[in-house]
Amino acid sequence: MEMLQVFMWIVFPYTVAAIVAMGIVWRYDAAGEEAAASTSGKILVYVVKGLMAASTATGIVIVLSSKISDEPILLLKWLVSLAQLEPDLTLILDISILSKVHFIVVFLFLLSLAFTKEFYYLFKPHLYLKKKILKLQFEKRG
Repeated sequence: MEMLQVFMWIVFPYTVAAIVAMGIVWRYDAAGEEAAASTSGKILVYVVKGLMAASTATGIVIVLSSKISDEPILLLKWLVSLAQLEPDLTLILDISILSKVHFIVVFLFLLSLAFTKEFYYLFKPHLYLKKKILKLQFEKRG
């Protein structure tokens, strides 16, 4: 069981970070634009949107939950330990299952995002919301 915990909370986050970094570097590849027009590319965009909604929902539940008031601090400490390349496994093992699920969903969201050209979800979320609002307004008029 210890090996699974090490993989989930140390190896997996670093792997996702490396893949996302590579996705940022190569996100404007011409093959990526062609893949976005294909059926699999469209499915991947739907998966990204679903994971984004799931991570937002679990994050809101974590913040609103009164039983786990110390968990955001523990999660931040764990992220800082990952960034310092000295991951503290005890911090992540002491949090609730909801917070663990939230982090898995967030990592899967970032991982799937690396294979799309939808990086503006991360860097400029206001542009995504503006695009959706304009699309809704256009549909109402048309």
